Amino acid sequence: MLLPAVRPAGKRRIWGSLRMWAFNFGIIMIAVHVMAGLLDGFGKSPYDLSPKGILLNLIVVGSALFGKELVRHYVINSLTKKVNYKVFFLVALLMTVIVFPITKYAELKNVEDLVRFIAQFFVPELTKNLLATYLVFYGGPVPSIIFMGMVDVFQWFSPILPNLKWITAALVGILTPVFMLCAMEGILRRENRVRKRKYMSEEGLLGWIITTLISIGIIWFTVGVFPVYPSVIATGSMIPMIDPGDVIIVDKSVDRMKMPVGTVIQFQRGTILISHRIIEEIIAKDGTKSYRTKGDNNNAADSQLVKPEDIKGEVIRVVPKIGWPTLLMKSDKEISFTSPEF
Repeated sequence: MLLPAVRPAGKRRIWGSLRMWAFNFGIIMIAVHVMAGLLDGFGKSPYDLSPKGILLNLIVVGSALFGKELVRHYVINSLTKKVNYKVFFLVALLMTVIVFPITKYAELKNVEDLVRFIAQFFVPELTKNLLATYLVFYGGPVPSIIFMGMVDVFQWFSPILPNLKWITAALVGILTPVFMLCAMEGILRRENRVRKRKYMSEEGLLGWIITTLISIGIIWFTVGVFPVYPSVIATGSMIPMIDPGDVIIVDKSVDRMKMPVGTVIQFQRGTILISHRIIEEIIAKDGTKSYRTKGDNNNAADSQLVKPEDIKGEVIRVVPKIGWPTLLMKSDKEISFTSPEF
């Protein structure tokens, strides 16, 4: 309150329009999550919905919301008076980092936990903060309080909430604010009567959004979010089909109980991923199934049978040589070239 007052960049005549659109965006955000809940299901709210609990939550959530948006307004409108997406991103990133308690970051034990946290929580919160930062820059704290407040009120005070799978939560949480940002640009362009060529600079928001979505898609593909994922081969047990340094594409949506002889599969043995060909299907007396495998370049079959639950997927494509940079970054100690596959 004692700091010098700052003004948003937008003209006063568009503030009312921004507040209306902030309200609309809040409704859309809630509606999209509810529609996603129709697919994945709903669950009971984990929050205290007694009169005392609602009052306490309202005080805690409301004060945090007002404080956060006033800080956002002061920071963004003090740093720049022109559209600067780098500043927008840095402010949104800062506001995203402080949303999560330190204990949330401390719970991340491995790469899988980190990727899931980023996809399900961090990036959706970042895109939502980008939209809020955009609203604050042009219309002050009120539009962002309306938008973020509606989302928070639904989350904290609804008796039932969408129980979304993490991949659904990631897609909905990322794409919905991104489309709203694109819509907001069009709305402001019309409101400010600014020509499109002048408004869309080289570092335009659309280009940043496309780059971000492509980057997210590549990360998800690499860590196996999609039905197929890549894997780098380090040894020559499957020559001539697969050479060291090739990347294989593995389809993990296959039926592991019905893998025909001749199929090249990737399976796990301890901490090692192996890609070998099925040469025999074996059914034990108790009815359990397993597979005998062999590398095309090996003289003998693998000593251990492969159980269906150990199969990661079927090798459906080989991309030559593009995995060599990965192998070169590994030390001799990290890759055992006597093992069937890295």
